[in-house]
Amino acid sequence: MSRKHLTIAGFVALALVVIVSVLGWRFLSAAGYFTGIRQEIAATCRAIPAVPGPEDIQIDHERKLAFISGYDRRAVSAGAPGSDAIRGGIYVIDLSEPQEDWSLRPVTPNVPARFRPHGISLYKDENGVNRLFAVNHPAGGPETVEIFDIEEDGTLTHVHSVTSDAFISLNDVVAVGPESFYATNDHGTRNPLGQLLGDFTLMRNSTIVYFDGEKADVVADKVLYANGINVSEDGRLVYVASALGMSVYIYERDIETGKLLLQGAVRLGTGVDNIDIQPDGTLLIGAHPNIIAFLSHASDPEKHSPSQVVRLEPKEKRAGTIYLNFGEEISGISVAAGYGDVMLLGQVFEPEVLVCSQSRELRSY
Repeated sequence: MSRKHLTIAGFVALALVVIVSVLGWRFLSAAGYFTGIRQEIAATCRAIPAVPGPEDIQIDHERKLAFISGYDRRAVSAGAPGSDAIRGGIYVIDLSEPQEDWSLRPVTPNVPARFRPHGISLYKDENGVNRLFAVNHPAGGPETVEIFDIEEDGTLTHVHSVTSDAFISLNDVVAVGPESFYATNDHGTRNPLGQLLGDFTLMRNSTIVYFDGEKADVVADKVLYANGINVSEDGRLVYVASALGMSVYIYERDIETGKLLLQGAVRLGTGVDNIDIQPDGTLLIGAHPNIIAFLSHASDPEKHSPSQVVRLEPKEKRAGTIYLNFGEEISGISVAAGYGDVMLLGQVFEPEVLVCSQSRELRSY
């Protein structure tokens, strides 16, 4: 090879090193690797034994029932023998009982046979419709949203499954009608390598899909890892968590057509996950201050992942942390669901739900 070619090759190699370094720095920054946590923000908590991975929690405040979705994600992702047969479920805590008696009760029907629930959502209306919607990641795919009727005691009866080519990599769902819902695609491709590259390069290729009861269409795009989703009590605002964007996006919703118009974003500086809207309109958000630590925890339960709860008060236009733990008490938090003066904390992998006091003080970290 001539000196000229060696020089060109050297410049190309240097350029590649610079590009990879810049991309790596951007990803690590977005993932909270350089985030320093000065101190924990404690709450009075106790653990309730649960199934592995109680990832999402939805509370029916009227019936005093907490619905929890879960399955053993660590075993599935590890590809352990027989992992294809792993089935998850939906569970209920009767919140009308004394707190010391709270426990998980299975309410999952036998249909669908392949059921690994992720995000869930409750829906009820004045006509007596009372339903639960659940994102489902069945072994072998395709991804679906399952719709269940809820009986008086919380038991579920399967209504039907919704499938669509618009369901790429579903994460969470929020129901807005007896058959209609929004769902987040956290990636723009089904290919695992493509998803990894998309995360590393911080591609804004995740989307929000609206299903009107007949068909699903993308109604918002260019989101950086869309995660949790929820809707305001009046149905006019949709909140979407951008995990790698460390922000909550706020969309104005056209109730008639389902279309979304971006109104703005609230940067929270942490890896936001599921969103719970309390009766007073405030948002509780489970969050990962250090996503790199979360990824380590995903493969090794002995490695702790800091867990955080952020309260966002839209009316007052303020936000702050009400709980922050280095990971000893809870690792890989995914949701904080408020119920009166307590909150129920779920997590992605470990078999516990935490019941913690809910502070009204907003703090920085």
